[in-house]
Amino acid sequence: MKNLSLSVVIISLNEERNIGRCLKSLRFSGKVFSKPEVIVVDAQSKDQTVATARKLGAKVFTRAWKGYSDQKNWALEKCRGEWILSLDADEELRPELIQEIERKVQETPPGVDGYFIKRRAFFLGKWIRHCGWWPDAQLRLIKKGRGKFTNEPVHEGLEVKGKTLDLDEPMNHYSYDTIRQYLKKMNRYSDLYLLDVARKEKKKAFWMYYVTLAPLFTFLRMYISRGGILDGWHGFMVCGLSAFHDFCKYAKLWEREILKRK
Repeated sequence: MKNLSLSVVIISLNEERNIGRCLKSLRFSGKVFSKPEVIVVDAQSKDQTVATARKLGAKVFTRAWKGYSDQKNWALEKCRGEWILSLDADEELRPELIQEIERKVQETPPGVDGYFIKRRAFFLGKWIRHCGWWPDAQLRLIKKGRGKFTNEPVHEGLEVKGKTLDLDEPMNHYSYDTIRQYLKKMNRYSDLYLLDVARKEKKKAFWMYYVTLAPLFTFLRMYISRGGILDGWHGFMVCGLSAFHDFCKYAKLWEREILKRK
């Protein structure tokens, strides 16, 4: 069987802390894929992201930030491989996953256009096995020309035209190294989420419920129903911060949509 071609695509913005680990994890054997094409689309980073990516052999494009979906779909168009693997800079491929990818793509049934990959999310150095954070499967490996990212302000999804299958082996996702990092990203995500939630009349009509009870329900669902209690203090912090995230986004809804009426 002839070798297949693979493009690995990553978008970045000030990811010098993560980009090296991500790129160094792309240790494909060469038995299935010819040398993978690695593309980094950088949104004008101010740190050493671009220099690090180029040093590790990536093809780097610099492009002004136009949103997650727009940036990722633009990146997909630059890929030449028959298969495309979309990664975030804070993710890392495990050797077992690479072996499975190389095996499964050769056995892909007709009509299948993509594979979901599970993610082991780490919070302050610990793999969070509960809280609803595992297995967190994401569609990441697709055939070229068969998929694109949905146009969502945040948590954009990759969609394909055909069927999908699941891979068994997970990747690592180093989501948050510090509480400070979580709060910084939470502030940005709650702003982006507001672009969507502010259009929903139900959210605005029942804002008192959402700003008071929704955070409590989020904590109880994650900590009790989804087993966050089993993750110890790390789980407690994840659930508490997630509840605070809900409070902040609905407080911003109140500030922008309700307070201004008065």
